[in-house]
Amino acid sequence: MARQARSGVIYPIPYTQTKKLKNGTERRYSGFRAKVGGKWVFGKTYKICDKKIKKALSEQSEWGMSIDRAAKLGNYADAWLASKQLNTDPSTYRGYMSAVHLHLKPYLDKPIADFNPTVCRRIIEQMKAYDHKHQPTSKASISSRRILHTTLNQIFKSAVADRIIPTNPMIAVKPPQRKDVAQGDDMESRAFTVEQMQSMLSIAAKRGPREGAIWWWRLLTGMRQGEILGASVSDLTFSEASDGIPYARYTVNYKLEQVAKQHGCGDPDKAGNYPCNRRRAAYCPQAAWRVPEGFDIVPMTGRWCLTRPKSKTGRIIPIIPILAQVMRSYLDATELDDNPYGLLFHDDRGNPVNPADDEKAFRDLMREAGIPDPEQRRGHETRHSTVTLLSSMGVDVGLIMQIVGHSSIAMVEHYRHADITERLNAMETLDSSLNLSQIEWQ
Repeated sequence: MARQARSGVIYPIPYTQTKKLKNGTERRYSGFRAKVGGKWVFGKTYKICDKKIKKALSEQSEWGMSIDRAAKLGNYADAWLASKQLNTDPSTYRGYMSAVHLHLKPYLDKPIADFNPTVCRRIIEQMKAYDHKHQPTSKASISSRRILHTTLNQIFKSAVADRIIPTNPMIAVKPPQRKDVAQGDDMESRAFTVEQMQSMLSIAAKRGPREGAIWWWRLLTGMRQGEILGASVSDLTFSEASDGIPYARYTVNYKLEQVAKQHGCGDPDKAGNYPCNRRRAAYCPQAAWRVPEGFDIVPMTGRWCLTRPKSKTGRIIPIIPILAQVMRSYLDATELDDNPYGLLFHDDRGNPVNPADDEKAFRDLMREAGIPDPEQRRGHETRHSTVTLLSSMGVDVGLIMQIVGHSSIAMVEHYRHADITERLNAMETLDSSLNLSQIEWQ
């Protein structure tokens, strides 16, 4: 323990430490150290250690604690990730992993105490997108930069709670904001026009129910891609209204998601080798899904699984009569197909449709429909289109939120429960606004 005078002044004391090297020899390290506020400070000389003591005491006087300058971002982030894995959705955890091990890789050896708002802001602004070989390509999207912002904020918030740093530097760093869509800087919140949706619906109808039904489903339900590709036949229910017009409802219980595996054979040694001698976790004989305890998951093929949706399980999507008729034709056309997982939409072998293939097919549809810059558009924009159309037809905001499954603090006061009839009436405004009855199926 450092010598401490009656006046409370802390002085450095000499110490000697012996370490055993890999070649079997021993090496002695000498210097000075002192304990300030429960944390050790070290210096090669008395003068250096004394300077660090004064700095630590100054920090303690200013912040009520001394800053831990030995804690590196990499080591702390790994411990933080391990704790998040216990209670975080797999897709969210995957975003955290990517942020730490890919985008923060150049900064992992940097002490946490050296990060300030300017450094953090520069990291986010200069963030790059990477290809499948982990090579930087262009500037990262706003969504990716927001994930990095959230990751850094939570790491530093945790470090404050652990008394490693006195304040969170991310408090002074604003989340990346979307620019005006009209400028073409961000395509994430664009919506298709009525004419563009009509054109895509017409092209899809010409392809027949087997190929075109999935596009009608996407354009007329406002569902997320994962919810569409993870849709189950058993969750689609057909009914008949009192006036004899058939309609349907779909209950969103699962979404398609890639879930990683982790080693189940034990911890790795210092060289990073696991007891099973397999490098990749997927090949470990005791491999386990990397999900929180009690997480609801339905394994399918490879890494593809069905998991619970982002919004509340059991959300009911009203299927308007003309779409219900299309889906009946589609189910008749695919009745004899291999479908071991009971999926509503699947590939030729009955496996789930790969989201990348689905996105490419949707761009082909847009291209054929004459929509400009299809490579710059995304299938997720159909959700914005559905919301825009329903809103323009005067449908209640809270009702729209229930249909598409949005959850926004700003919209909580608008939420209310609505029965299937009221939701169906709201969705039927899509029929009138898009003139669906004028489109003929092949």
